[in-house]
Amino acid sequence: MKVFNWTRRFSRRGFLARGAATVAAVAATSGKVLADAQDARTVGPGALKPEQARTLVVFTRDLFPHDQLDDSFYQRAVKPLEDEAAQDGSTKQILALGVAWLDAKAVSVAGRPYAQVGEESKRVAVVTRLKQDPSAPRAFFDKVYSTTIVSLYNQPELWPKFGYEGPSSAKGGYLSRGFNDLNWL
Repeated sequence: MKVFNWTRRFSRRGFLARGAATVAAVAATSGKVLADAQDARTVGPGALKPEQARTLVVFTRDLFPHDQLDDSFYQRAVKPLEDEAAQDGSTKQILALGVAWLDAKAVSVAGRPYAQVGEESKRVAVVTRLKQDPSAPRAFFDKVYSTTIVSLYNQPELWPKFGYEGPSSAKGGYLSRGFNDLNWL
């Protein structure tokens, strides 16, 4: 009688790695499917309301304040969020709930919705509360922050306002072009 030697066929490390990958894939897939099904019932994809988009622009300006930039840069930074919300109901729900939370807290602090609060210090107090309050929609903050930081600072028209000359790899790098010629630093 020949006995099959499992230890030669499978290593403990390989078994654990494949098992963990399988569990992670099943959990991610089933959680996403259940979340998508729930979101599809509550909020379907579609464009954000204009007041929600305006609130996102003001919120992004408060996250990344630059007095020398006009709102058009922030509107372009928010555009990827609007596009994603139009395609994905879960993103639209995250943004809608976050905007509603901002508006509710701004009304309690300043008596007006977030985008209508003129005093920057009061809006910043609401943003600080968003980052510190455990009941706040953290997914909203993470989504807006991670998307707009890239889409804001990745606008070539904005780079000269900060003294950034753009990527240098196509021009031979900074070393042979005067890497230490920044006069604003």
